[in-house]
Amino acid sequence: MPQHLSILLKQYLNIGLAGCVGIVLSAVAANHVHRWEIAEDKERFEQQSTVLEGRLQQQVDSYMQLTRSVGAFYNTNQDISLQDFQELTRSLLPHHDGLLGLGLIEKVTLADRPAYEQELQSYGFSHAEIREFNPIGELVTAPDRPIYFSTTYIEPFTSFQDKIGFDSGSIPQRLVTLKRAERLGVIVSTALVELENGQPGIIYYYPIFTSNHTEKESTDIDEEKQKARSSQLGTDEAFHGAIFSMYELQTWIEISLLDLNLSGIDFYLYRLPQDQLDSALSKTSVAATEYFLIAYDADTQTLTQLPEQANLNNIDPNQGQPESQCGYDRPWLSCIRSINIARQELSLLIVPSENRAVPRAQSVGVLLIGLLSTSFFVMYVLLAKRNTMKIKAQNMALKQLLEKLQQTQTQLVQREKMSSLGELVAGIAHEFNNPLGFITVNLEYISKYSDSLINLLNLYLTHYPEPHPEIQKNIEAIELDFILKDISKILTSMEIGGERLRQIVLSLRNFSRLDEAALKAVDIHEGIDNTIMILSHRLKASHNHAEFKIVKKYGDLPLIQCYPGQINQVFMNILANAIDVLEEKSEKLSPENSGQDIQSFEEESIFCPQIEVSTLMIDENWISIQISDNGMGIPEDIQDRLFNPFFTTKPVGKGTGLGLSISYKIVDETHGGRLSFQSEPMQGTQFMIKLPISKKVLHD
Repeated sequence: MPQHLSILLKQYLNIGLAGCVGIVLSAVAANHVHRWEIAEDKERFEQQSTVLEGRLQQQVDSYMQLTRSVGAFYNTNQDISLQDFQELTRSLLPHHDGLLGLGLIEKVTLADRPAYEQELQSYGFSHAEIREFNPIGELVTAPDRPIYFSTTYIEPFTSFQDKIGFDSGSIPQRLVTLKRAERLGVIVSTALVELENGQPGIIYYYPIFTSNHTEKESTDIDEEKQKARSSQLGTDEAFHGAIFSMYELQTWIEISLLDLNLSGIDFYLYRLPQDQLDSALSKTSVAATEYFLIAYDADTQTLTQLPEQANLNNIDPNQGQPESQCGYDRPWLSCIRSINIARQELSLLIVPSENRAVPRAQSVGVLLIGLLSTSFFVMYVLLAKRNTMKIKAQNMALKQLLEKLQQTQTQLVQREKMSSLGELVAGIAHEFNNPLGFITVNLEYISKYSDSLINLLNLYLTHYPEPHPEIQKNIEAIELDFILKDISKILTSMEIGGERLRQIVLSLRNFSRLDEAALKAVDIHEGIDNTIMILSHRLKASHNHAEFKIVKKYGDLPLIQCYPGQINQVFMNILANAIDVLEEKSEKLSPENSGQDIQSFEEESIFCPQIEVSTLMIDENWISIQISDNGMGIPEDIQDRLFNPFFTTKPVGKGTGLGLSISYKIVDETHGGRLSFQSEPMQGTQFMIKLPISKKVLHD
């Protein structure tokens, strides 16, 4: 056989090397293409982010530009009538989608209030008095105070006519913003506030003055310089009020997202500057819900202003997330964009969605083409070589085919044996039981007959102490005295062996449970004892380990309704694994492997492998079985994979990795119980099996 392998190796070495090189090159090429796909997807993500940022900024800029234009027009045409203002706003508002309202606020002193309210009444408005909201949300007449900021007109009038005369100065956030607009002389915006329709949104205020006062430059002048300029305006210029526009937060986002390709990206809007949001996301002292405004989910294509629906755990540093979920191994800052809204900055956090898939078609195509090309090349060379092979090579191929068929046949037989293991064990036990019955039954008669013959011989020797010389010679040759003494011992040993065989047969029959494939009330202790009996040959002392100590602590359990054959299989898998672990620990602690000399090793405590099986009744519906060992324990890094199919830490050929997986399914899925474990390194492992007592508990 080694010679044939050497011949095959020489014949196919070059082909194998060529195939391996082709596979490696295909994999390398596919990897490079996939890196290019990732870079392309990253660039596409950047383009999507830039377009999204630009669209959002463009939309708010259009709202701000409309407000600024109307305000500048009002400042330069202070003799404009209210009717002209109505016509102007009505003509402009329909051309700005998403803008909730556009109107005029006038500053009214307490002394001017009667004249102002009389003027509102002259316009024919149904509400001709300055009002404010009371604590329960009703519009009531505003009390006396030095200054009011009353809504003189608002468009669309039909929707908000009840807000004519509403004092915006009665709301602290709006009052602060109006004061800021008066102080700076530039267009400003509120933070997120409740609008006239009850929805959250943002309001722009463009200050208007009684003389030809234009908006001051705001791009390169800070607030201190603005204050200085305001003090130099002169006493003839007074703050008259403001042109205001308002838009809902969600409507602004929805209008901006129209016709945008947002597949694979989520975004979150925060009322924080860009650098502060980057700092907040990198620290656990700030939760992701703080300063949150709105979020977009690409998977559901929905917007939400509720933090609990925005899936903020993905970006919350308090939830144990990595330092950055920005995607493409980048820091948070590279995913944060700024949205400038009239002297305040919002931050737009854009991240790849959870289901964003990097295109793999090209890399997979390259890999498949490479593998197919390699396969075709290898097949061509193999076919060419087979055509030149001699009879010996053909015989070798036939021999290999025969071996393959034999292996397949063996596998089929093994599958059949596994599927009918219970029937096979029960049959063997039955067939073994018949001759065993003959032996055990006849041993009693043999014992009686031997006693009779011995008595007869003793009687003969008593009456004929000097037998014939030939008989005496034969007595000495067969050592009659020894036979008479030893025959009873032999018969006793045979009886003990027969009883041992009977117990083994009984354990095999009970373990197989061929006639108990359905649910049946059984004694759990009997199943455990039978399993230990079958494994008893592995519990004896050997050159690698001392004799295993089995400790049984059985509680008072009732009969349990279960599938006996399957439960016995669980006991077998767990006990066999415990024995494997104890053998491994014994071998590691042996003097040959520990590096100690035998004398010093013997002076120390010798490791005694022990398995403890305990049972108890948890309550009237459940029982518990604990199987513990004092082995090596299970490493923490593999504990969460212990019940996975085909997972094993044993050497190749010694374990399949299916024992605990099958046991878990039997206990948890078939019986509705619970299989769990606890383990301490170098201290041991305890498996806990929790089972319902009856089928009724399982259904409940």
